[in-house]
Amino acid sequence: MNPFTESMFVLFAILTIGAWIGQWSWRGISLGTAGVLFAALVFGHFGLSIPKEVMDFGLILFVYSVGLTAGPSFFRTFRRRGMQFVVLAIVIVGSGALLTALAAYLLKLSPALAAGLYTGAMTCTPALASVLDSLHRVAPDEAALASVGYGIAYPFSMISIVLIVQFLPTLLKRPVKIEEGQWLAEKEVESPGLVAHQFRITNPNCDGRTVAEVNPRRLAQVNLSRVKHGDRVFAATPETVLYLGDIVMAVGSADELDKMTLLLGERTDERMDVNAEVLSVDVEVMDESLTGKTLAHMRVWEQFTVVITRIRRQGLEIVPHGRVTLEMGDGIRVVGEKSAVESFVARAQGSPRRASETSMTAYLFGLLIGVLIGLIPVPVGEGVTVKLGMAGGVFLTSLLIGHFGRIGPFRLYVPPAAKNLTRELGLMLFLAGAGTNAGAHLVDVLQDQGWILLAAGAFITLLSALAGLLVMIKVYKLNLLSAMGALTASMTNPPALASANSQTETDLPSIAYASTYPVALIFKILLAQALVELLGRLL
Repeated sequence: MNPFTESMFVLFAILTIGAWIGQWSWRGISLGTAGVLFAALVFGHFGLSIPKEVMDFGLILFVYSVGLTAGPSFFRTFRRRGMQFVVLAIVIVGSGALLTALAAYLLKLSPALAAGLYTGAMTCTPALASVLDSLHRVAPDEAALASVGYGIAYPFSMISIVLIVQFLPTLLKRPVKIEEGQWLAEKEVESPGLVAHQFRITNPNCDGRTVAEVNPRRLAQVNLSRVKHGDRVFAATPETVLYLGDIVMAVGSADELDKMTLLLGERTDERMDVNAEVLSVDVEVMDESLTGKTLAHMRVWEQFTVVITRIRRQGLEIVPHGRVTLEMGDGIRVVGEKSAVESFVARAQGSPRRASETSMTAYLFGLLIGVLIGLIPVPVGEGVTVKLGMAGGVFLTSLLIGHFGRIGPFRLYVPPAAKNLTRELGLMLFLAGAGTNAGAHLVDVLQDQGWILLAAGAFITLLSALAGLLVMIKVYKLNLLSAMGALTASMTNPPALASANSQTETDLPSIAYASTYPVALIFKILLAQALVELLGRLL
């Protein structure tokens, strides 16, 4: 068996066994994707390994899919709670640096070994890379010590944070379902869903005027969807004439709909069943020709003789108006004559094949830009430069792409199933490589360096995590799912994020991870290098 074939056999053996281990459940608790890590540790201990390129590729795919998923909600969340996540990252990362300095002083550790211990305890490979880069310039003989420190602390840190996240709801007696419900309730208050109410036209100023002339949007963010005149129900178009006694259905948030009593008239519960010739249909926008243009520019009624009454995007409901742009994957509700609605639905859905296709040019272009950004050295003074690393660059790029939905002229659409597959497969590849690397050296390092260094690494990891959790829960009173995401980001621990995501159907951990990760990564890179410099002067 040639080396490549052997590596692939080992890789898929680890993935298969790890996935099987991850399915084991005890009292409803399972390791999930993190099972791959434990399988990889055993394989690594017996001298089997995975190419580093496979591990790096998996990490890039994982962070890219996380960024694309979190991007649409990231900036809204960061505007609301941005400073909280910055403070949390600084508390955890800063606590780790102070504890490392204390351990180095008490145990008389060399600066290189201490800095490596710090990067391992914080599970931050880019920070280790920055330390090695600095040491190769100023003390190349000590660079190996940084890798030893990293190798000692890394496995315990990765595994312990995964387990903390897995057991945290039980330890704090805060069930995940209750936390989900609280977050969904907060989300509903901040971004209320749309409802439909009926109004009877009693305002004489509306009598004999068209919907366009009445223009309800000058008073509130609502749309008229249907009109009942006598026994006939039809779609409300800009040219529809309203008469006293007509029943009108309006769509908007509850607060906005209350304003319609001033413009239209009294609320009524009279039924407005659509007749056989008028349809109200929900459809997902999959045709590129309908995206990227405002509704005013598209002139939906003039082109298709249908009315769009609702838009649902990334879990939010949006009231359609002229400045709104349709995006690929939007869910919309259209009302109109049967033939017109059926024609528009066929147009919006496009070909069934397109609904399952990823925009590969935009997808790969985003990866390319992210890798390039991660390789750019950033000067931070006194001749010192830092790099975000490929994973950091790709993550920041994916957040922007996820938010804007495009890269220049290229629009990006990734089906949810493709995002899930990329995230899970990428994480498993990363864990397979990280686990075999750690397993290959863990026992030897412990025998050579003694258990005291492992205890020091555990001390740094656990107390840093505890400091962060105290601030999150006692000071900021974060939702538990947000706290789990912020903790995993501050520890730059993708397996722990996967553990958090496996416990909830919401994307709240990923949003908190995305909000915290950039700050945590940058501070860890800076503090790891600062430890080398500071401890070199003090010890």
